[in-house]
Amino acid sequence: MATPAAVPTLSPPRPYRRFLNSAFHTRFVHAALLCLLVALNNAFWLGSKRDLFWSWFPFGPAGLKALLFFVSSLFVFMLQVATLKIGRQTTTSSFAALRTNALSSTTFQTVFWYVASAWWFTEAYIWSSPDLGWIARGSHNTPDMLNEKPIFFRLYALTLAFAYAGSHLYRGNSSLVIPVAKPPPKQNQETTASSPHALEPTQAQLQQRIVSATIRSSIIAGSCIVVAPFLNGILLRNTFWQLHLMLAKPFFNLSRANAHPIGHPYLGPPFLARCMGAGFLLILTWELTSSLFLVYFDQEPTKKGFPLSTTSKDPNGTLLNGLRAKRDVVRTFAFWELAIIAQKHKERRKTIFEDIERPAGPLWSQMSDAGLAVLREIDARILGPPPKAPQPTTNATVKDLPRIVPELQTQSIFQAQAKPRMSESLVSSPLRQIGSSNQPWRPPIDKTTKAMENKLLEYARPPGAEQVQSQSLLEQWMVALRKSPVGWFFLSTNAAKINAAVLGSPTGNAALIVDAIDSITKMLVASLSEDTYGKATPTVPEAVRTFTRTLTIVEGYVARNKPGDNEGIAEVEIIIERLRSGLRELLAAFQLYLLDVGLGIADLNQANKAIERPRSEEQPSKPAEKPARRQLFAKDTQEKDSSSQQRGGGRKETRRLEPSRRSSENLWRQPSQATNGAQEKRREMEQVVNSRLG
Repeated sequence: MATPAAVPTLSPPRPYRRFLNSAFHTRFVHAALLCLLVALNNAFWLGSKRDLFWSWFPFGPAGLKALLFFVSSLFVFMLQVATLKIGRQTTTSSFAALRTNALSSTTFQTVFWYVASAWWFTEAYIWSSPDLGWIARGSHNTPDMLNEKPIFFRLYALTLAFAYAGSHLYRGNSSLVIPVAKPPPKQNQETTASSPHALEPTQAQLQQRIVSATIRSSIIAGSCIVVAPFLNGILLRNTFWQLHLMLAKPFFNLSRANAHPIGHPYLGPPFLARCMGAGFLLILTWELTSSLFLVYFDQEPTKKGFPLSTTSKDPNGTLLNGLRAKRDVVRTFAFWELAIIAQKHKERRKTIFEDIERPAGPLWSQMSDAGLAVLREIDARILGPPPKAPQPTTNATVKDLPRIVPELQTQSIFQAQAKPRMSESLVSSPLRQIGSSNQPWRPPIDKTTKAMENKLLEYARPPGAEQVQSQSLLEQWMVALRKSPVGWFFLSTNAAKINAAVLGSPTGNAALIVDAIDSITKMLVASLSEDTYGKATPTVPEAVRTFTRTLTIVEGYVARNKPGDNEGIAEVEIIIERLRSGLRELLAAFQLYLLDVGLGIADLNQANKAIERPRSEEQPSKPAEKPARRQLFAKDTQEKDSSSQQRGGGRKETRRLEPSRRSSENLWRQPSQATNGAQEKRREMEQVVNSRLG
């Protein structure tokens, strides 16, 4: 028995982001617990090994050190939450990516949080290492001196922070990429569940990321340990020394010999290897923290197998708020939940179809509009925004018709009219203006001569010169720069243009588009048996038109900008396949009702053409079926014509048709003339009509 539809209450439904944030908090706790184990591992390797038991036992010094190291992971979590985005970066060139990210708030936040995390990790490591104190104790003959080892390690950790912040921005570690999958083959669509996302188990994803994270940590730590001694010896040694001296003077009794560093810094290979080991663990901590965050947040919006909005008092209204949300993260997970409902939860689908008493209309109509708006955004990105209709203004002046009689005087007829003075009439007269000029006819002649010169120059100008002249100096400089050896930095490929136009820029969210297509398709197909009131069927024509329009526009744009062999547009191809598959399912399910619900024949023909694959992908036997039928039809017509001629004595007669016969002939001719390029078919039809009427 179907559950009753949710009755809309007077109070507005709760926002969808509250339920999504609750799920995110749970996943954050799971990721943080694993990061605590990573911090305990750091405490074991960076702590003292005098007592093997207390070096790893969590309820002791190792546990306290692990909590200190765990704060570094918390800083990375704060960065991930503040800069979380959905999808991959889709800028058209490397220069465009640099221009977009160089001065953005995301860049400043990334650098700040990684510097803070590196500083905290350094202080926790120095605090747990006795030989890395602020000063090196002297003997009876030598005074206390600043210890240069912690100074160098702080510089090395700062170098690691800047290096990994650049790697973080380049690889997009704050982007949550939800993988999308192609639809199943046409013959397996009825038996195979076409999940829009190919998600692997959490454990499998972590195992795949650990190997690459270890390799990157080794490369970055090894590269920075080579660069840091040069930075310390050439540029920053004196600056860091003065800063440490200023902080150490209030707490330690230092002599004047510490005013400047003396001699060359000799740190030794053992200490450099030690610094590299600590830096490797720091980079590995950052890598695992980012990986755990992305893996646990990249999960279905479900709780105990049910959609997140199920626990709401008005689950359908909460989900509708999520579909209309402005934040990309909230809207993406809301459409993901709608796709899950359309695929697996029958009772919830019925409540959506039966919810028809909303103030703004039936619930499914509003959800369908939100999903089709996602596809219209693709059309707007490729074709540009639709032109706005001119709005009539209230103060617009309407031209009057030509007057037959002059206007009536509003002045009293008994009032005497003042005669104009002679001087005023002469001043206002155009003859006075022409006569007062020394050369009255020169301005028109000059203008005419100038126009003729410009016209002659346009005819004499070589082709392409106008474009060169219109280019500014900056454009010419950019063209020369693109042709230089560093032009790859400024060039944009066709694949980058396609991804930016279809998926969006600067980040492309393919998951949102795929979920919108899949949810609309599955919900409309399910409405045939689950829509009690029949309110979902009127939304089918608009869905078919939007699917057809978007599929045609995207395929045309890809055909005009053909990507190279090594250029990937995998997500765009998946969207094309999803659109074609969804359109095919809608036409197959509603083929008996499309004309009744308002879909025109022209729209239906366009949808059928959009479903067909390109000629290169079709089998050679399929396109030959239609000409074969036409040949058989023509052969049958010729046989009928020959038989009629034999009955008529072997000579061709021209008969005058009666009005009734003419009307029947017009009925045959009208549909043939409505089709483009069907002259042959029209002649065949006329021959058949003539033979039948004869």
